[in-house]
Amino acid sequence: MTLDSPVAEVKGIGNKKAKLLSKLGIVTIADLIYYMPRDYETQGTSARINGLKDGEIFNISAVITGEPSIRRIKSGLNLTKFSLQDETGRVEAVFFNQPYIRKMYKNGDKVYVSGSVKKAGGHFQFTNPHMEKHGKQHMGLNPIYSLTAGLTQKTMRLTVQSAIHTVNGKLKDIFSNEFRIEHKLAELNFSVANIHFPKNEEALALSKRRLIFEELLLFNIALLERETSTKHGAEKMTISQADKQIFFNRLGYKPTNAQLRVMSEIENDLNKESPMNRLLQGDVGSGKTTPAFYAMNICINSGYQCVLMAPTEVLATQHFAGAQRIFSDAGVNMELLTGSTPTAQRRIISENIASGQTDIVIGTHAVLYDHIQFANLGLVITDEQHRFGVGQRAMLETKANAPHTLIMSATPIPRTLALILYGKTDISVIDEMPPGRQPVKTFLVPETKRTDMYGFMEKEICKGAQIFVVCPLVEDSDALDVRSSEQVYDTLQQHFSINDLALLHGRQKPQEKNDIMRRFKNKEFHILVSTTVIEVGVDVPDATIMVIENAERFGLAQLHQLRGRVGRGQKKSYCFLMSDKPDNARLCVLCKTNDGFKIAEEDLNLRGPGQFLGSKQSGMSDLYMANLIKDMNIFTQTREIAQHIKQINLKQYQLWQQTANARFSHKLVKTVIN
Repeated sequence: MTLDSPVAEVKGIGNKKAKLLSKLGIVTIADLIYYMPRDYETQGTSARINGLKDGEIFNISAVITGEPSIRRIKSGLNLTKFSLQDETGRVEAVFFNQPYIRKMYKNGDKVYVSGSVKKAGGHFQFTNPHMEKHGKQHMGLNPIYSLTAGLTQKTMRLTVQSAIHTVNGKLKDIFSNEFRIEHKLAELNFSVANIHFPKNEEALALSKRRLIFEELLLFNIALLERETSTKHGAEKMTISQADKQIFFNRLGYKPTNAQLRVMSEIENDLNKESPMNRLLQGDVGSGKTTPAFYAMNICINSGYQCVLMAPTEVLATQHFAGAQRIFSDAGVNMELLTGSTPTAQRRIISENIASGQTDIVIGTHAVLYDHIQFANLGLVITDEQHRFGVGQRAMLETKANAPHTLIMSATPIPRTLALILYGKTDISVIDEMPPGRQPVKTFLVPETKRTDMYGFMEKEICKGAQIFVVCPLVEDSDALDVRSSEQVYDTLQQHFSINDLALLHGRQKPQEKNDIMRRFKNKEFHILVSTTVIEVGVDVPDATIMVIENAERFGLAQLHQLRGRVGRGQKKSYCFLMSDKPDNARLCVLCKTNDGFKIAEEDLNLRGPGQFLGSKQSGMSDLYMANLIKDMNIFTQTREIAQHIKQINLKQYQLWQQTANARFSHKLVKTVIN
């Protein structure tokens, strides 16, 4: 029997229990022993029998004396009673309606017992306690596992115990004794046993550190191997000072120092034969598109095509309009390609792209279609990269041999975590807002204050304000107690003129959505009721109020994105989070700060990196022990160790590399960094 053996081969598990375990992703013995407890519970105070007290919870170590008795009591229940003894006295353990339990224990068995103690007839007794034989359980700390229907904590504990007993002393440690001593690491078999059933708090701490250290060392080795495989063969692109000045003149505004710094970084990257692979992070409204358009300018001035892919048609259309303002009088040919582009027009666009007549292509995932072929694609830009899967971004990069790539994101990821996620990717950060921008004042508003909020909205509309009202659903749902956009739209009609309202949602046809957004930007009406279709990139300078219904149903990063739709001009702006949950941690964070990077840190702390980044795209949740926020010090330490071992002991490094590939290649590294 090996770690790769089916879990059903472990004594006491069998096929029925194995099917239940498979629902938790547990298929092999290795899966089971590395299925970590999510928490631990203390089963009372450890005590001798003579130290028991009425009405309190205790755990004791005792010996069963005599055979258990069983009898039926007046209520019709079966009562099974064990007599227990230690060197200080006797106590009884009573179980109601569990007659089978008498077959599990015999006279002389040493057991652990934990539970509530009561005084009955002049002596103490445990009623329906937790009882296990010595060697099958531990004292004090009990593991708590995530379960599925049909599995109890007791069953799961016994199952894990059986698996650990099967492999105890047989787990091969990848670290030598010398290495463990140098880095103060516990032995592997000890760590696996004590991470599940710790003898005490110290044993648990040692086991946690050992397993986290090993996992992050192997993860770092997997990342290092990916970082060494840098491509070459990209086209060098340059720009003259004259062309650079022409671009700045076309902008019509002076870039911030942060934007200028990022432009310089991009310019240096494009002038190399190794392809640029840069992540551009910037808070909502910081002006990421300016460096992106600058990269486009260098690309087309060097004689190559470029493509920008956005996650929604609304955002793609907005980017296209922005590019037209800068490039339309420069003899640059541009195309907008989305899912709603008519077939006949799409055919013409495809031919123009393939022949090289088109310089800039801006679109949605429609640019990924197989029939879209470029003549000489040199630059790929992806906006709001977290909205696309890894595979989709990779498809776009296959449209050329070794294109330069620029990834933009307004969902700030702390720099250290970004370095982990993107491996060899260089990172630029726009950490400065355009001049005149004011922070959006954010308030948590309960339902009782809705009428007051509507009154404030009326006053602001009289001053020329425009308002977004965002809802989590399009239609009412019997299953969810939330306000739909249709319901809110109907309610607002009772307070505001019908001519001052419009409804926007994802089920509308693209042309209808674009027309509504155009009319809103032209101030043909003042209130736009919408779903999260407006979350990303929508720019309406005169919008100064954002109302988010059932705000507790949104993630923190998403709330920050939605709030970023207002405050894009120089007027005072407000965000109202409608919720009757004033203690919601996410909402409280948003009320305290407008700093996207601080919000991202809090989001990671609240939700964890796997959820924050989307495990389907990042795979980060496949780290079974480590938390890349709490364990960043160990991550940094193991990264240095991996680099050092690779230089001084290549044989040892290669052995660890094999282990890293076996553990991560099939799920984690493939999805994180390929």
